[in-house]
Amino acid sequence: MKVKACICTDVGTTREINQDAALIKVANTRNHGRISLIAICDGMGGLSKGEVASCKAIRTLESWFHEELSLLQNMSENELWDAVESSFDRMVRRINGDLKRYGKHRGVQLGTTLAALIQIGTRYMTVNVGDSRIYAVRAKEVERLTKDQSVVQDKLDKGIISESEALEDQEKSVLLQCLGTSHAPEPEVRKGQLKGNTTIVACSDGFWRTLDGEQLRKRLCPQMCLTDEDMLGQCKKMVEAAKDNREDDNISVAAMCLEM
Repeated sequence: MKVKACICTDVGTTREINQDAALIKVANTRNHGRISLIAICDGMGGLSKGEVASCKAIRTLESWFHEELSLLQNMSENELWDAVESSFDRMVRRINGDLKRYGKHRGVQLGTTLAALIQIGTRYMTVNVGDSRIYAVRAKEVERLTKDQSVVQDKLDKGIISESEALEDQEKSVLLQCLGTSHAPEPEVRKGQLKGNTTIVACSDGFWRTLDGEQLRKRLCPQMCLTDEDMLGQCKKMVEAAKDNREDDNISVAAMCLEM
């Protein structure tokens, strides 16, 4: 089972610092075949040291993949998934605590979103805090795998605003949760089954806000992702399109094409 992957990030047209961070890790195991992890973290622009928060979160994810996850591989598949979910939840809480302590010791407040997908065999689990997103892109469809934890999403759920109004809402960047500032983060966790060849896309709000699902499908469906370079080229085109659409935030995307 082959994997093509790339990460593309841009500071954008108005920001001086890129506060986004991303990660893709892939390992081949004896008992469970391919295991992969893709994640995006968007440091909070309204807080101090957003780039520190996102970087610390990604580094913790990377350490978890190499150290804790590797210790779980001798379990059966069902036991492994139970252990992964518990272990990942502890890691998210650890990130939250580490960021709070870092901020307290330095007299600053910092925070970050986190959207991650873990794949083992044909099964996956997503974990989301904030409004970064995970998509599954296939030949004929794009499926959004996460739900934003944001004021705008809450308004949409309650029917207060429409999808078109959400893009211009004054509270479009206000989160209900992020890591580093909340007392006890409650990640949104979803599980599912991969359906054939799929490109997993993790992206910050600067990427998804001005781009639609059809653009994702046309550029990042598995048929368009023949090589890592092809994927990166398509991601760069979408980043430039977001900038042309007057997106003023950092713009980041990580893409991983999984052949099943």
